[in-house]
Amino acid sequence: MAYSILCAADMFGVKHNLEIQFPRAPTIAELESHIQSTYNSEMAAHRPTDVPATAAFNMSRLQVYDEALMKWADLVSISQLKEGIQLYAFQREAPWHHEVQKAIPPPMRPAAILPVGPSPAAVAAAASGMVSQPAVAAVAASVAPIVPSAVPPSAVVPVASQVATVGPAAMTGDYKVLPDNATHDEKTRAVFEELDVNNNKVIEAEEFKRGFRVLNFDLSAATVIDLFAKADANRDGVISFQEFTRFTEMYPTMLDSLYFRARDHWEDFRQKQEIKAAREELEARKEAEKQSHISHMEAQSATNNQEKRLAAAEQALAEIVEAEREAKNRLLDGQRDTEAALRERAQRAQDLDLAKERERQRTLAHTETQKDTDRTEQALSFQEAEQAAAQDKERQCAQVMLEAQRETERCRRAEGEANADMQAARDREQHANLSLLEEKRQTELANDRLSQADLELQQRAGRENDLDMRSRESAAATERERLRRDEEDRSLQLSRDHEQQAHMQSLDSQRAVEDQDKKVVSMEGEKQAALQRRKQIEDQEKPLLEQEIRLREQRESLEEKEAKLRNDATAFHGTRAIPTTSPYRIHDKSPRNGVSPGRF
Repeated sequence: MAYSILCAADMFGVKHNLEIQFPRAPTIAELESHIQSTYNSEMAAHRPTDVPATAAFNMSRLQVYDEALMKWADLVSISQLKEGIQLYAFQREAPWHHEVQKAIPPPMRPAAILPVGPSPAAVAAAASGMVSQPAVAAVAASVAPIVPSAVPPSAVVPVASQVATVGPAAMTGDYKVLPDNATHDEKTRAVFEELDVNNNKVIEAEEFKRGFRVLNFDLSAATVIDLFAKADANRDGVISFQEFTRFTEMYPTMLDSLYFRARDHWEDFRQKQEIKAAREELEARKEAEKQSHISHMEAQSATNNQEKRLAAAEQALAEIVEAEREAKNRLLDGQRDTEAALRERAQRAQDLDLAKERERQRTLAHTETQKDTDRTEQALSFQEAEQAAAQDKERQCAQVMLEAQRETERCRRAEGEANADMQAARDREQHANLSLLEEKRQTELANDRLSQADLELQQRAGRENDLDMRSRESAAATERERLRRDEEDRSLQLSRDHEQQAHMQSLDSQRAVEDQDKKVVSMEGEKQAALQRRKQIEDQEKPLLEQEIRLREQRESLEEKEAKLRNDATAFHGTRAIPTTSPYRIHDKSPRNGVSPGRF
């Protein structure tokens, strides 16, 4: 049943998606080889005129679309393949090729359907020396590179000359399977074709000897040459099919041995190639396991690094959160200091208002004191005027001397009182002046304190603004650090998922390596058992073959003696010669001498 795989690639800026079919699930090497050949053919069919004829599809890597993960991944293991899966082949950069981002088109069949070959068995068989010319041509056609028609034939390396002939059969790109239940004629035809390496319809002496050597017949060179001479009835140096048919009738056991040894040779060849392919698959799986282990270790290292980065981000976030908390505390302290400064300024403004009020009261009191002093001075002036008038009266009126003296005394007493009042008024004025000066000094001091409070308020408001700005910056830094921490946390989760996936792939690769190793051991055991069975059969065949050759020689000796006796009798009686054909020569396919033509 055909095994289909979709493979897309970019050719000359255009996406192609080809459906490539295989007779069975391919190995990675077979897949890459066939994709390379298929796209080489497509490039030859779609090459623009400005691209050189030597341009070829140079694949660098393959990717497979993982439907479970919904993403593309490198193809490293055969376990990633399944029928109908989508691949993408990347080319190396070249003057005529640059990868472009475009959608992958629907799949289509290639323009030229190429054979999937050659198989590992066919290539290895081509090294043993028994491949016919059609087989060599088939192998050459299957492995020769796709060469554009513009390239001259001399530029193509003749692959056929590089393939050694090693198998006793004509191959068509794979090993040959010989059935167990073949008839005598089918065995004869199959063995003849096996021995006829160059496919010229005759068996030459070298081909005959090579066949017996490759099939491991324990016969001497003289015996093999003698058998060739007996098969070459007309002595022309080659064995035709008719002569070989006669030879197999003479040696049925030899025919069976040739046939079944050829079949076992191909079976052994098939097992070797399957073991080789299994070993290659085992090495590929070991390499895939190694890569998976490396990927797992890298993913584990990336996870550890990501955990360290996350821990560092957590630490940085904690430090920034602490810095933000301290900034908020300093901001609250600054706000409290500003509020205290505002309250102190309000208190100092109130004190200034009270000092101004006291100054105003003192000013009013000082004004009243000055008014009292002025009234006292007026009263003193009035008393002085009355005293002068009284003195005048005293001088004018002697009569009224006593009365005037009494009045003068009274005026003197009034003047003394007026002087005392005036002194008291002046003392009060001086005290009022001192009080006014003190109040002015207190007012100026209160005004200075208010100015200092305003300056401190401005400074504290500036510090509060600075602290508020720092708090905002700290909050922004905290948010940035928190976002970075969240991003590191997401990256850590992705890294852990990737590590888990790499670990599962590593386990799958290990299981695949173990399964493949068991398969290789089982195949090698089967091959060893087959070799042992073949050895036992060959040991059993050897005396039978020697007996058949010996009996045939005895029969031919008897036939020669019989012919001589007949010729002597004919000469004695003077009659015509008796035919040399012995009545004992039998040309049917019945058993002779108790020896069956069946397999031994």
